[in-house]
Amino acid sequence: MDVLTAEPTQTAAEERRWRTLRGWAIGSLAGNMGLILTGALVRLTKSGLGCPTWPKCTNQSLIPDSFGLHPAIEFGNRLLTFALIALAIGTFWAALRVRDNGRPRRDLVLIAFWAALGIPAQAVIGGITVLTQLNPYVVAGHLLVSVALVVVLVLLVRRAKRLEPQPVSAAGQLWARITFWLVMLSVVLGTLVTGSAPHGGDDEAARTGFTLEVVAKAHAWSVWAVIIALAIAWWLTRSRATAWLALAVVAQGLVGYLQYFNGLPIWIVALHMIGVSVVSALAANLLWGVRREVTTR
Repeated sequence: MDVLTAEPTQTAAEERRWRTLRGWAIGSLAGNMGLILTGALVRLTKSGLGCPTWPKCTNQSLIPDSFGLHPAIEFGNRLLTFALIALAIGTFWAALRVRDNGRPRRDLVLIAFWAALGIPAQAVIGGITVLTQLNPYVVAGHLLVSVALVVVLVLLVRRAKRLEPQPVSAAGQLWARITFWLVMLSVVLGTLVTGSAPHGGDDEAARTGFTLEVVAKAHAWSVWAVIIALAIAWWLTRSRATAWLALAVVAQGLVGYLQYFNGLPIWIVALHMIGVSVVSALAANLLWGVRREVTTR
């Protein structure tokens, strides 16, 4: 094979590796976003103790003794861990195969590695959640690990798609970061609302003890802070990432008010949890999607 035919073949092979990585990375991102919803469904259907112990489902068996509604939902959620592990392994393998000057891309491998480690960590936290009888603070940590994984995997998807960050001013980059961290603050406060609200995963599950109205108002004010920061970030960057996040935050806020003033119906709460994963992903896209513009004189 001469040079003229070898180079296109090599380029095609490299492009296939990039496409493979993109597929696995998007799959991992979607899976971890989906876990936020399935975890919420466990809580909303009072199935949190459908498997009353961990790592077994019962003291005698890895699987439920009977597949009633609650054991089936909780056990099904546990099985998703294995699907996420498979996605994480595939993503890591795909990252190893991508080459830059004949060598693996260190950044891609490290991101995929840390994302993969998050899956067993998440499983252990889920087990602690059961062993502590659905302690609301452990439940909150369980969700926040999923959010962190979404943030990391958005970066991997962007790198796999070879998307370059938009050059912005120093102020624009600062406000993009402020916006991201305000979104994360609102998510944390949202977990306190969840831990103080009726849907604890079981009728006997402990609550935080905070007054629901107080933590709900704190959460709402944090969302308004996000909206103000978004307005400033958009004015400074004019980025599409900011615009998409703004739309998602407004929609999420409307759903939040709707659920609160209608007595927290399950289907609206579930919709709000879908919003958590979407807003977290779009906030990460803003964080990773801008960089400070380098000016030369």
